[in-house]
Amino acid sequence: MSVHRIVDHQLSLALPRHWPTRERPAPGIVLEARSPVVPASGFAPALVVRTVPLDDLPAPPAGVEVEDDDEFELGGRRVGYERLGHAVGATEVVTDQWTWIVGDTAVVVAGTVSRADYADYCDVFEDVAATVVLTPTGAGGPGSVRLAGARW
Repeated sequence: MSVHRIVDHQLSLALPRHWPTRERPAPGIVLEARSPVVPASGFAPALVVRTVPLDDLPAPPAGVEVEDDDEFELGGRRVGYERLGHAVGATEVVTDQWTWIVGDTAVVVAGTVSRADYADYCDVFEDVAATVVLTPTGAGGPGSVRLAGARW
């Protein structure tokens, strides 16, 4: 379980156990995790958690296709979901992205993988998003116990 302070909230989520992580590698990025196994496609699957002020939420850049979008409740909070198709260099990739609103900030969890490997990793990304808990600071937070049903 990884726990981070975001705005006036505590964010916790479960990440695949063997994926190396980097905390706060750049402004607005809370956490990066990358698979240590590179599939035959040559593109290592990655997860990124970032925060973006609502006033700065960008529209998808040119070349990014919104393949699916939805809004639903996850963990007791409204979350927006998008599946984006785009290219990273010469590799066609898919990004599954979940967005929670906390005050005037968007908290975004995004998993990116080669389109060729998407079927192998989409459930991993979905499982990570399902573990996200945003708790107001001072309200107590989740402990450090492994979540029931976690696959890692």
